[in-house]
Amino acid sequence: MRQKNPPVLSATTTFVKDLGIVLSAAKSANCPVFLAAAAHQQFIRAASYGWQDADDSCVGRLWEYMGVDIRDFD
Repeated sequence: MRQKNPPVLSATTTFVKDLGIVLSAAKSANCPVFLAAAAHQQFIRAASYGWQDADDSCVGRLWEYMGVDIRDFD
């Protein structure tokens, strides 16, 4: 998350898919998963920025669009 271009260990699209599966299973079980739903939306947002194949840590970069600098390029 703090690196400019971190190695891809787990792609953003993997989290979109996996969290979708979790949300579907939770819905079937009538189990609320509030944080999973919020995280899913953030990963979808990251994918919409073109970061589908980027490492999943790229969701941290979404904070930069709100004026928070999270990366350290030293």
